[in-house]
Amino acid sequence: MTIQETDRGGVQVISRAAAILRCLEDEPSGLSLGAIAKRSGLPRSTVQRLVDALAQEELLEVHGRGGVCLGPALMRLASHSHVDITQKARPYLEELSRVTGETASLVSASGAQMMILQSVVSPHALRVAPVAGSFLSIYATAGGKILLSTMPDQAIRQLLGKALKPLTEKTPSLSQLLEQLETIREDGFALDFDEHTLGVGAIAVGLQTPQGRYAIDVVGPVWRIDQAKEAVKAALLKCRDDMVNGLRSID
Repeated sequence: MTIQETDRGGVQVISRAAAILRCLEDEPSGLSLGAIAKRSGLPRSTVQRLVDALAQEELLEVHGRGGVCLGPALMRLASHSHVDITQKARPYLEELSRVTGETASLVSASGAQMMILQSVVSPHALRVAPVAGSFLSIYATAGGKILLSTMPDQAIRQLLGKALKPLTEKTPSLSQLLEQLETIREDGFALDFDEHTLGVGAIAVGLQTPQGRYAIDVVGPVWRIDQAKEAVKAALLKCRDDMVNGLRSID
């Protein structure tokens, strides 16, 4: 085999791997190997081989027979594509934190997890300080529930499975979560009081931008967030509206 033929073979492998990744781009709950093969036009054996290789590098995750989805390594790489919005969002989050006195964060979905893209930490001595680049369970966080609320219930079931791992005694079950999402879709706010971490409360709203869907979170001690609930909601709406207007220039 000549060098030129080897190069062509390498390019073909990359092209096929890219085709598989593109199939999963808008499938947060994943696809089966057969569905990927049908959608990509590749032989099932080729799909199986490439999926196994991509999963070893954490570019894909395999959950049983029916769920191949984008993996954490790819999500970490993809987070760099958010660099423009995270930089432009920071002054709005700083103002939100100043007005509420609490930590303000911009988050996005990463499969069954919520990824923190940007965070402005509260000046209070007693505060919650999430770290940008970290991941939290999507079903037990205010921002995560906002992001889930944009999905149909069936896709949520496929993404999360039949049973949700309880993180605290207040973590919702799947049926409770689906009920919460109905309310979130109606009023536009998501709440998390002690559901992910005891003592931590959060309120979130959604943010639609040219780069995709995000959520804006205000997070702090439960008692402070609960006492200031209506003021926090008003501040979140203003932050979202200001941010939407300010981010229109992002292509």
